[in-house]
Amino acid sequence: MKSLRIHEYGGSLNIDEIAEPTAGPGQVLVRVIATSFNPIDPGRASGNMRQMFPLVLPWIPGGDISGVVEAIGPGVTEFAVGDEVFGYSPGGGAYAERIAIGQESVVIKPPSLSNETAAAIAVVGQTAVQSVLAANLHAGQTILIHGGSGSVGTLAIQVAHNQGVRVLTTAMNVHKSALLKLGVDMVIDYSGSRFEELIEPVDAVLDLVGGDVQQRSYGVIKPGGILVAANQPPDPKECEAHHIRGIMVETEVTAAGLKDFADQVAAGVIIPVVDHTETLWNPAGIWARRPAGSVLGKIVFSLNLP
Repeated sequence: MKSLRIHEYGGSLNIDEIAEPTAGPGQVLVRVIATSFNPIDPGRASGNMRQMFPLVLPWIPGGDISGVVEAIGPGVTEFAVGDEVFGYSPGGGAYAERIAIGQESVVIKPPSLSNETAAAIAVVGQTAVQSVLAANLHAGQTILIHGGSGSVGTLAIQVAHNQGVRVLTTAMNVHKSALLKLGVDMVIDYSGSRFEELIEPVDAVLDLVGGDVQQRSYGVIKPGGILVAANQPPDPKECEAHHIRGIMVETEVTAAGLKDFADQVAAGVIIPVVDHTETLWNPAGIWARRPAGSVLGKIVFSLNLP
């Protein structure tokens, strides 16, 4: 079967023909129709994260999957051949025509969801929900979401808005109209403004950016409030100095979480934002650097496009 693999840390992606996997005990063999871009994949491939996420090389990247069950392994009771499923493989393997994956990592795809939509919501949907829940806000309170135009941010905005929370976000002004439609109350164009100079203190910050943005965020949170981070742990000393709490979200993808989020999407409660869909079979381009803030939502890779 066809796959994309790296053969060494920091190496390029290659289209390789490899043996098709088989479904082991508790696994299903899925023919992958769509997957998506997650920043952790090139990060892991670079070798910069090898202490935390060591790879067995050659390695097939990709976590989000949507496709069709082609075989089931011993002990599988939840699925049958022909089922349309989606889910997430934390160890990678989705950048291939087929993947053998534990039955606990996939769920039945609602018929109304396209494969591209399903591939766009697996891990980022869980990150968005768990991040907003960690903030523990109630209706009428205010959250500032950094990176609101990203794949997690566009979903977190909707999760918070649906809870009656007032949502502020930092993003490029070009995305302002789209973000307002998702439920944002105020968009701060970070290219020409400093958020800390424009807003009143907030009850919570969801930091999806890190670095200097996180450092500048401590001072805009009300005493007793919270900073929730998804990619850089909050500084305990800064939290203590500002009398706030800090939490680093480590996303846990569960079958129950996948199903609940997919049901919300199918019901129209959450609207996934897909910037565009492109072919997976362009190894030189799928991890190409794009200008910061230029992408709105998720980039999806189709295995059916040439």
